[in-house]
Amino acid sequence: MTGTSAALRSHLLAGTIRHRRSRVTTYDFTHHVWYLALDLDELDAVDRCFCLLSVNRRNLLTLNDSDHLERGHEGLREAIARRLRVHNLDPNQTRVTLIAYPRVLGYVFNPVSFYLCRDRDDMLCLVLAEVHNTHGDREIYDFTPVGESGPVFKGIADKRMYVSPFIAPVARYELLAWEAGDRLTITIRELEGDSSTLFARLQVRRMPLTGRQLLSLLARDPLVPLKTSALIFWHALRLWWRGVPWQRYQRARKLEVENVVDRGHSPSVGK
Repeated sequence: MTGTSAALRSHLLAGTIRHRRSRVTTYDFTHHVWYLALDLDELDAVDRCFCLLSVNRRNLLTLNDSDHLERGHEGLREAIARRLRVHNLDPNQTRVTLIAYPRVLGYVFNPVSFYLCRDRDDMLCLVLAEVHNTHGDREIYDFTPVGESGPVFKGIADKRMYVSPFIAPVARYELLAWEAGDRLTITIRELEGDSSTLFARLQVRRMPLTGRQLLSLLARDPLVPLKTSALIFWHALRLWWRGVPWQRYQRARKLEVENVVDRGHSPSVGK
């Protein structure tokens, strides 16, 4: 690891994720997690700075472009730049931080990754949530600000993909995101009509991205993507045992927002 890592905006996030379901039965759990939080303009520097972490190369920890977005032949930064332009945001004036699990020994599963897009005043102007389900489907939700910008970012989007067998396919998401010092909180509430069926809250603390911190997190939680996958099936089994009705899997339809982005027009989400 070189000394240049001290100047990076990229960092680590460690904390907890909580899920609370309130449909049919109340079910609440909290688990410890950690994430990479990488400034997309610094991917080349991150690749140079760390012996344990690489970008698009095999290593103990890896960030692969192919694990994120629907990119075609584009790189991750080019795909994000195209999406920013759809929202009338200048990629050269917008800083984007990707919050995601890395590949660990080649394995990764990100139930949701976030792209926090900040303007020149360091205010959140767009949040992208990239959702994966256990059937291999992927959907990207564009959360644009609802109301005037302030310390708490709020956006809404209609659900477009099957995620859980215990939640109906027709719903909408409400996302809130805010920072306080070195703390970041992101909440997602899933609503069926006016009823909340799922509340998820990510509460994490910012930590410097250093080799020592990476080793510390790996020592405490070495296989966080694999642990996440295993816990999804464990909690699904417990919900099934409690008699929560099972929703049959439905393959995601062609993504409306991806079609709109490809045509170069603004998607009608988050309005």
